[in-house]
Amino acid sequence: MSFQAPRIPVSILTGFLGSGKTTLLNAILADKQEERIAVIVNEFGDAGIDQQLVIGAQEEIFELNNGCLCCKIRTDLINTLYALIQAVEEQGHEPFDRVLIETSGLAEPAPVVQSFLVDPELSEIYHLDTVVTVIDSYHFLKQVQEHEEVRKQAAFADKFVLNKAGLVNSERRAKVKGMLASFNPAAPVHVTSDGEVSAAELLNQFTFDIEEKLRIEPGFMDHSHHHHHDHEISSIVLQSQKAVDIKEFEKWFGDLVDNKGEQMYRYKGILNVDGFNKRIIFQGIHMLFAGKAGAPWTADEERKSQFVIIGKGLDQDLFQREFEACLTE
Repeated sequence: MSFQAPRIPVSILTGFLGSGKTTLLNAILADKQEERIAVIVNEFGDAGIDQQLVIGAQEEIFELNNGCLCCKIRTDLINTLYALIQAVEEQGHEPFDRVLIETSGLAEPAPVVQSFLVDPELSEIYHLDTVVTVIDSYHFLKQVQEHEEVRKQAAFADKFVLNKAGLVNSERRAKVKGMLASFNPAAPVHVTSDGEVSAAELLNQFTFDIEEKLRIEPGFMDHSHHHHHDHEISSIVLQSQKAVDIKEFEKWFGDLVDNKGEQMYRYKGILNVDGFNKRIIFQGIHMLFAGKAGAPWTADEERKSQFVIIGKGLDQDLFQREFEACLTE
């Protein structure tokens, strides 16, 4: 593959059946007219992009009426992403500026995210930006009780779009937001009635990238350390002002991933490592994780380790004890 341009950002739109993903996708396409956007949709489950937008739907890769490209998943996602690049390099399609992936309403986000972590060549072409989960305000409280996919879609979110907010009263809306925070305290919530969120609020955030922008958002630690509810998916927040013994931490976290990786849907955070003047930024999903050195700690900055783990059946007390065993005195 001879592709040498800057990496192309990819955003993932997920959410349960009927949540409003397609409405949001159409709004983003309308809002980003200056960009050519390649759109990947599932051909099963949801109808995907509204049919009136599609031209030449018999083709593997076709144009939307705003000049953007669209490709339905007929094999696997990795092959589809390569096919888009080949369409530009070998078939004469104009280059595109970003990719939007709309998942099926019954899809779990993990396989989509993992595609960008398991293929090094793909990671040189594409840059995973943000996972946006669309929530149906009216049906969410019922859906979350009945469907594991809804809980996992919430757990993987970098940002929530709380849609159909006009259909519920403020009390119910607050209850939905509280449950979203219990699943995923780091993800901000954009409230909307009909997907009217500006593209600037959702794109080019790079909240999933292992870069300085992964630094935890202001107010991230305002939530309680652990949230209990009936659905077993929960978030654990660990933090300390003591420095971390990196050898002890690597041993503990490596064992943790080996033994509980399948239960750990998402995790990301920052470490204050003993004897090291730069923050260590790390993140992962399930068994795949990576870390790198971030910006140096400044002289007037509070050096603190803080990270969140989102998963199923997590034991807050156990995680806390084992994390504290990795700290220096």
